[in-house]
Amino acid sequence: MQVGPYEVQKELARGGMGVVYLAREPGGEEVALKVLLAGALSDPEQELRFRREAEALEALDHPGILRVRAHGVADGRPYTVMDLLRGPTLADAVKAEGPLPEGRARALGQRMAAALAHAHGRGVLHRDLKPENVILRAPDDPVLVDFGLVLQLGLERTRLTETGTILGSPRYMAPEQALGHTDLGPAVDVYALGATLYFLLTGRPPFDGASVLGILSQVVNDPPRPLRELRPELSPALEARVLRCLEKEPARRFASAQELERALGGAGRGASPAR
Repeated sequence: MQVGPYEVQKELARGGMGVVYLAREPGGEEVALKVLLAGALSDPEQELRFRREAEALEALDHPGILRVRAHGVADGRPYTVMDLLRGPTLADAVKAEGPLPEGRARALGQRMAAALAHAHGRGVLHRDLKPENVILRAPDDPVLVDFGLVLQLGLERTRLTETGTILGSPRYMAPEQALGHTDLGPAVDVYALGATLYFLLTGRPPFDGASVLGILSQVVNDPPRPLRELRPELSPALEARVLRCLEKEPARRFASAQELERALGGAGRGASPAR
């Protein structure tokens, strides 16, 4: 199968909006090729989200964010060409290894915060950060992927965001997202990074349940269980930083991903890397 100048080798993954293929560029290099599903073409909102993701990521240049090489349209279907990453997700790593050592989780958190700070500095929010959307290029080298819910700050709102439709992953979603607020800012990604760190350190998300509505109710109303109740050997400093990310009110979280990056570095002073 051919998509524009790219020769498709095999399917790698499939989601509700698109399918990702292993493909070859004309020069022979392997790439990841994401193509909008035919059924999504009938929904202008889906097509707009697909195009916005490509345009936003193409403007970003950070080692911790999956690089978009090109995007275009072939036979009426939009496509995006990305670097090919081979490695487990953070979710895979915790499933295989159990909760991560404190020093490693903190270092991963710093690198993810740095990547978010780069995106936020260019007006781009992820809005769906979670362990499944972070690939480990190496054990301590996380790369943020799947910006399918990307929001470019300052752009005109789409129909979904205007109507307050809830988008994202409930277990890692900030309370303001769960409530359908439309005036979202970088604090939603700070929250999601805190929830991801909670998972890395305890092996479970801060909130869980059998139903989406039940999880969303916890996200909005309930405090997360302190990490040291689940894992007493964790340092109080790191626990405090993770719980600050998970504050219900955005103003009570870290003011920026950059501030969180610095705070995670401070949490490591005096803590054992093997914890």
